[in-house]
Amino acid sequence: MKLRQACTRTILLISLMLCARAASARAQQASPPALDPTADKIFAGTCQVLESANAFSFHADVMYDQVLPSAVKVQYSGAMDYLVQRPGDLAIVYRSDLGGKDLWYGNSSLTLFDPKYNVYATVEVPPTIDAMLDQVAEKQHLRMPLSDLAYTHPCERPRKIAVYSGYLGVNNVNGVPCDHLAYSSVTDDFQVWVAHSGKPLPLKIVINHRTDPGSPEYIAVLSNWKFPKDIPASRFQPQVPKDAKRIEFMKAEETKP
Repeated sequence: MKLRQACTRTILLISLMLCARAASARAQQASPPALDPTADKIFAGTCQVLESANAFSFHADVMYDQVLPSAVKVQYSGAMDYLVQRPGDLAIVYRSDLGGKDLWYGNSSLTLFDPKYNVYATVEVPPTIDAMLDQVAEKQHLRMPLSDLAYTHPCERPRKIAVYSGYLGVNNVNGVPCDHLAYSSVTDDFQVWVAHSGKPLPLKIVINHRTDPGSPEYIAVLSNWKFPKDIPASRFQPQVPKDAKRIEFMKAEETKP
């Protein structure tokens, strides 16, 4: 009897030890990996360049996925030109397979023009780019592609939500050697390619919306970066055709299949 009890206690002890080890392994797998210091240092250099610029512009060729009701994922393409002059001027020209938008922001006013339907909408907004982007995202549910780059601190939000970062080495973007960085948040994965020499400017950005149905992806290849001292105020004034119809701001949305 004593031998049987001893064997039983030994088996229970071994089982408890195995369970404890398994729980420890699961906890280690669930905990977020450490952020990579090399990736963060390179990313910080990019942030510093953009933060120190009062005015800049760039072009972006984009590709983006959409998941149709049938669960089929399809890809579209487009292009956009950004003009940024802090603290309170922004202009975006965007054209894609699904339509396009022209956006002008200045003097606490935001105007959005849809050339496909020849309609536009105007709304009063705060006097700074940061506050304007926050307000239209919250109230008008308008999130502009690549708008993080226009913020006073363009890397603040990606840094805040990142639970993983990694340095993947030097890879090319259109023949230009770039430091390839990978980041991940709870919901999304994103990659940044930063010019390896000269100004550490972002030349490619890929965002994978991992938790959305179908995991759609957004790809932007950035080029033609310019950093003028000033951008003429006329570039931020609405250039709406005289025959365009004014509508409510929330109706100025791009149609989707």
